[in-house]
Amino acid sequence: MKKLMTLVFVLLTASCMQAPQTDLEGFKAMRDVWQSAYDAKDPTVLAAIYAEDGALLQPNSEAISSRAAIEAYLTESLASGISIGMKDTEVYAHGDVGYMAGTYIVTDAGGATIDPGKYVEIWRQVDGKWQIYRAIWNSSLPLATPEPEPEPEPEDEAEVVDEV
Repeated sequence: MKKLMTLVFVLLTASCMQAPQTDLEGFKAMRDVWQSAYDAKDPTVLAAIYAEDGALLQPNSEAISSRAAIEAYLTESLASGISIGMKDTEVYAHGDVGYMAGTYIVTDAGGATIDPGKYVEIWRQVDGKWQIYRAIWNSSLPLATPEPEPEPEPEDEAEVVDEV
């Protein structure tokens, strides 16, 4: 009987320690939802994918924090005529937290590549809905080499006149 009680205790403890179930396919499908909203040029629908306290951590700039600020940024970005294509190369979720990492290509209105790069997004599931909590990206283009400062022109030597 003691062995049976020990076995029951171990099984109950193990079942309580199991990880929460994650809808990995539903999580992966969020990339298509994001891309469709971006392609439709709808900043309101696109911003709704971000958490209310979400943030964009863009290169060479301050963070853009809050869904409202993200929507304002997206409105301006979408109006610029650029397009973004994203490809997830790594997707992981456990419980109500996950991340996506991959590559992107930004193209201009004519389809020419402006910027290839990479990104990482941290997602959270809130009330059964996956939302982007943090998004960070950076270019794969090399930094532009600044033009060297021109050499200063030598000043004309003033003629020195001895005054007597």
